[in-house]
Amino acid sequence: MVKLRSILTLLLLAAPMAMEVLAQPPVGGPPPCWPPPCIPIDGGVGFLALAGALYGGRKAMELRRTQRNADR
Repeated sequence: MVKLRSILTLLLLAAPMAMEVLAQPPVGGPPPCWPPPCIPIDGGVGFLALAGALYGGRKAMELRRTQRNADR
């Protein structure tokens, strides 16, 4: 019974995503991006996320060091 429930839950969650994958692009219409030039935001956002992860790791290490020194 648990296995059947898990399979049904998975199908209910995956079905809407599968429909998006099978969808065809609209015919005609405006160009993919307007107004030209199309400027991607991926490069800057990726660097920002990387910088945030590095900063958070640094702060976590500092907190760990201060707690370790306080225990001594």
